[in-house]
Amino acid sequence: MSIPLRELTYGPCPYLAQAPSWKVAEFSVRELPPAVYENLLVRGFRRSGTSFYRTICEGCDRCIPIRIDVERFTPTKSQRRVARLNSRTGFAFDGAGGGFREDRFRLYEAYCRDRHGKTHAAEDSALSYFAFLVDSPLGSVAVTEYSTPDGEGRSLAGNGYLDVLPDGLSSVYFAWDARVHRLSLGIYSVLREIELCRNLGKRWYYLGFWVPGSRVMDYKANFEPAEIAREGAWIPLERTLRDILRGAA
Repeated sequence: MSIPLRELTYGPCPYLAQAPSWKVAEFSVRELPPAVYENLLVRGFRRSGTSFYRTICEGCDRCIPIRIDVERFTPTKSQRRVARLNSRTGFAFDGAGGGFREDRFRLYEAYCRDRHGKTHAAEDSALSYFAFLVDSPLGSVAVTEYSTPDGEGRSLAGNGYLDVLPDGLSSVYFAWDARVHRLSLGIYSVLREIELCRNLGKRWYYLGFWVPGSRVMDYKANFEPAEIAREGAWIPLERTLRDILRGAA
């Protein structure tokens, strides 16, 4: 079966200030086997709701798919420090996703407002959240939960959204409470989800796009060992190659 791709331009690049306009080729389907999607990752595709897209920006190829080898992963000194910092952070995994939940939606809504300055009408915001992070052609979106002490109880502090694939977990999104920014929950979530991959018997943790030179996307290459997708094949991201790509940014 052949599915035609649409080419869309979304305006300024969300990752790099001096990059060309953000342009993608995408298709939408209501159902797709997880194994098919895992094979699409090496070709540069990512999922957003029911859409699958890859970047085709003119003169730029810095959105690089990256995956972590969880069997061989060893945390760095700074990553171990983040783990210690989160010694009291609770972790839970909801493999079925649980559908729409008000507390997760409110956390996502606050994250979009605090981090990206995005505000929507209440109904539009809820529909956008559902379409982006609950609805999926692959089946249920799995969710990780992070909680922190709050008085005599605990408060929801972060949610990771994951696609469960035959050989790995693919990170879709992570939202966290700005009030716990000192905990570096973004880094901690990667560490916990790598561990989750191991517990589920998965080999790979797909982290989406690594964007060398991006303030918010460059950190992904600090988890080693990793592989990146180039010309339809996964290749090792050796430190020399990582430094070359960062230097070219």
